Amino acid sequence: MRRSKRLLAFLGVGAALATMLTACGGGESSGGGGTSAASPTSEADINATIDPAKVKKSIVVAVDNPYYLFHHDVLVAQDKGYFKEVGIDNVEIVTVEDPLPALIGGSVDFALYDTDTTIAAAKKSNSDLRYLSVYLGGEANILGVRKGINSAEDLKGKTITGGQFGSRNDFLIRKLLTDNGINPDTDVNLVSTGGQSNERLQSVIAGTVDGASLQLRHRSLLEAEGGKFLFQELGRAPQNGWSANKILTESPETAAAFLTATLKARQFITDDKNKDEVLDLMASKDFDLPQPYRDAYAAEQSPDYHTADGGFDVADMDRFINEQIELKVIPPGTNWREYVDLVPLWRAQKALGLPLRPTPAAMAQ
Repeated sequence: MRRSKRLLAFLGVGAALATMLTACGGGESSGGGGTSAASPTSEADINATIDPAKVKKSIVVAVDNPYYLFHHDVLVAQDKGYFKEVGIDNVEIVTVEDPLPALIGGSVDFALYDTDTTIAAAKKSNSDLRYLSVYLGGEANILGVRKGINSAEDLKGKTITGGQFGSRNDFLIRKLLTDNGINPDTDVNLVSTGGQSNERLQSVIAGTVDGASLQLRHRSLLEAEGGKFLFQELGRAPQNGWSANKILTESPETAAAFLTATLKARQFITDDKNKDEVLDLMASKDFDLPQPYRDAYAAEQSPDYHTADGGFDVADMDRFINEQIELKVIPPGTNWREYVDLVPLWRAQKALGLPLRPTPAAMAQ
């Protein structure tokens, strides 16, 4: 997988964030973003024209996942010249386990990371950190099992993992089991494990566990070892997205330009006839793309999963945030509207002829 040479430079920022959070004492943000007094109240209030003269020419973006899916919007926008169209000449991508400390500290301009963690950090840090748009708006909830397990009845007494107890994946695998008539507390041996989905796949293949929470791209790999996706649901959850901090005050034009370019790339990527061109570009950038990953292209690029317009439904965000508050990922009483800034998204959506989602009216409710 592709890793940034600048990764180590960002790791030391974590201590600075910890100090910041402690000093701030988790105080309330001054608000802003989606519900500030200056926010547009209708589409007519939104300026869709990007002024390249006001755009920062070189930017740095950070992502937490080395899988190509989290990089290709930026890389396609570079390759197709979409960034230059809006005045951005150079974009550097860095891959780091937690990009938020670097974003809060100012080392990067934009970060692609978990929605819940970003909103929690915005509340706790009392900074100008704001969530901008959704990247993954669908949530694949999949139980992959080893060879020999073919039904819900076969799961009785087996060892299953959704990852670490208390995590989103653990919550989802419990829901998936329950939805399919399995009591996660009594019918199976549910265990807590570290690592991410690739490690869980290997645990199933190796027989360390009988089943695990997996991802869409793992189907062919698991089936080649005699296993299968036993249960599968695709939910609606704005689980992951772009955020920004200092650039929103230093160069707001750049935020709108960045989203315009990457959402234009998303329109190109979503068109299945461009599949080979996109995958070949990613392979040329040294991403690992075995055939099972290529086979998952249509499912992973589906607008139901990888959001085509960067937007979300307010009801979905309400439900997701409330679930994450219950899981103690987000502080109780958090009003997520205070920690989003949708003006750059609305400008990008309007510039590309996309409907505004959510609408200013929906955000004001």
